[in-house]
Amino acid sequence: MEKNKRSFFRLRFQQPLCAELKIIGMDDLEPEFKTTKAAMLDLSAGGARFFTAAPLPDESRLLIELKFTALAKEYRTLGMLVRSGQTETGHPEYCIQFSHSEKETAALTSMINQLAIKLRKTTVISQCSFCTEEDLAEFGILRAEPAR
Repeated sequence: MEKNKRSFFRLRFQQPLCAELKIIGMDDLEPEFKTTKAAMLDLSAGGARFFTAAPLPDESRLLIELKFTALAKEYRTLGMLVRSGQTETGHPEYCIQFSHSEKETAALTSMINQLAIKLRKTTVISQCSFCTEEDLAEFGILRAEPAR
């Protein structure tokens, strides 16, 4: 049996959570390329998996800040890019590992647990920056129309 190596509970979103992604510490990057929109597919107190509409710079030690809203509170998470690939739809997909203090990690853990409970009843909650249909269209993702 394969053991789960994750240290933290990972919350998978049915509807991606939109975040503002900011690349930190790459001074040679043009300012307009330092910030982009990201769609988070899952989140834990230790990191996140997300995709972007355009690829991030191919830099191994990329430091990234993700800013998003969850349960009416703004979160700024900072971490290193640890993995990159592509989604089934061909979008650039990334994983970052957060580098937070114990206090920040505890706050994130608490929020994720509360969010997980609320998301059992519904896929989207107000007071969170879940991606809208317009956001998803920007990423080039069109949800299938529900059958009538």
